[in-house]
Amino acid sequence: MESVSVEHEDGTVDLTQRALVGVALDGVRLEQLYWAAARRATLGLVRFSGSAVRLLGVWPVFLRFGPLVGSRRVILGGLMARRSGGTIAWRADGVYAAVEVEGFAPLLRGPLWRLERAFHDLVGGRFLALVARNGPVE
Repeated sequence: MESVSVEHEDGTVDLTQRALVGVALDGVRLEQLYWAAARRATLGLVRFSGSAVRLLGVWPVFLRFGPLVGSRRVILGGLMARRSGGTIAWRADGVYAAVEVEGFAPLLRGPLWRLERAFHDLVGGRFLALVARNGPVE
């Protein structure tokens, strides 16, 4: 897995995890696999429901998202965001699979941000492994 993160002067970040998987999947299936990876990485404590990431799928809202458009969602805010903005997107084009966060303004900074980034790498790695095992959507 290749992981790249960029911190911008305005406090936003871009994160990308990608791997050579040789699988093509649609945006809906990729999103399902990503949230399954997040749920597993947190032993079921963090779940995606109602367009948001929540503790046990109920409350509080850690991150809230706009509707899925293609394979991308806009980040609307939540406890882990300093402000709304940015996107999360998934792709698997038959060669590479990736999860890409662009323009996200995390609440945590400094050493705490490094922990959040490490968690994103963990979830991204699990997501990419799930994509590799899934095969194409017919």
